[in-house]
Amino acid sequence: MTEEPQYEYYDSRKDAAARQARRDALKKQRQAFRRGTLKSVFRHPLAIFGLAVILIMTFLALIHPILMDTVWRPSIYDPQTGFDLDQPFHPSFPSSRHLLGTDALGRDVFSQLLYAARTSLGVGLLAGFSAVLIALVIGVVAAYYGGWVDNTLMSIADTFLLMPPSIITLIVGLVFEKVTWWMMGLMFGVLAGLGSLAITFKHQALSIRVKPYVDSARISGASGRHIMVKHILPGMMSVMMVSMMFVVSQAMMIEALISFYQGSEVRLSWGTMIYFIQSTFYLSPYGAQWNAILPPALAITLLCAAFYMLGRALDEIFNPRLRQR
Repeated sequence: MTEEPQYEYYDSRKDAAARQARRDALKKQRQAFRRGTLKSVFRHPLAIFGLAVILIMTFLALIHPILMDTVWRPSIYDPQTGFDLDQPFHPSFPSSRHLLGTDALGRDVFSQLLYAARTSLGVGLLAGFSAVLIALVIGVVAAYYGGWVDNTLMSIADTFLLMPPSIITLIVGLVFEKVTWWMMGLMFGVLAGLGSLAITFKHQALSIRVKPYVDSARISGASGRHIMVKHILPGMMSVMMVSMMFVVSQAMMIEALISFYQGSEVRLSWGTMIYFIQSTFYLSPYGAQWNAILPPALAITLLCAAFYMLGRALDEIFNPRLRQR
């Protein structure tokens, strides 16, 4: 007698359980990666310094309107129209009444410094978010679909690669007088996101697209949108964070330079503070106004350096080769 062939029946429940087990394992790996990343950030000296400076600057920028409503008199401490009649000479050196003194127009320098911090942070964060968002969409879509979609998007990226965002934003800001701070941030972010950043994100997405769990999701019938959002996007977080830090620091430096040359309609920024003070630098009866010109200059330097150092620290944390060095 011949033996009857044995048939193995497909059990959809076993297949669903296997997919769920793979998803759970991947979720645990991501959670462990996030916990390890946070621990590494708080142990890295550059990251600690960068985060401390950014948090302090953000706190000072947010507390200024509270101080104006509760502690400071607007007639004296308003960053644009304030004037202290009790002060015999303007500009004046630091005192208990004015922590950083006053400028030639009698305005409190410390109040101006806090108010102007919102402009620099706004420009930098707007540029960083817009650049990362645009580069992420272009890079992930080009890497996943390939073909003519990839060729078209990368042709656009190659075109904008020849247009450095720092130079283009600086030229536009100096030529056109109607450029506001949000226009500068958005312009810098778009130019950065459409250029080299999009190419970098595409290569990162390609390295994730060939992972086994992405192939499993594609075989199981997941849509392209689901794969890009749930599987490729989480693997892009490291390069997104690092790139954003560098874009923010560059955008803030360009904004300060444009504001110094009065090429924008920014009401008050650290660049305009330096411009106004250097024009009246030796008018003080007490000597040169180092107390007025150093705070905005140091604030620009420290904040840009903080974002740059945080980006370097994140790059070392996420890149094993840099950690080994």
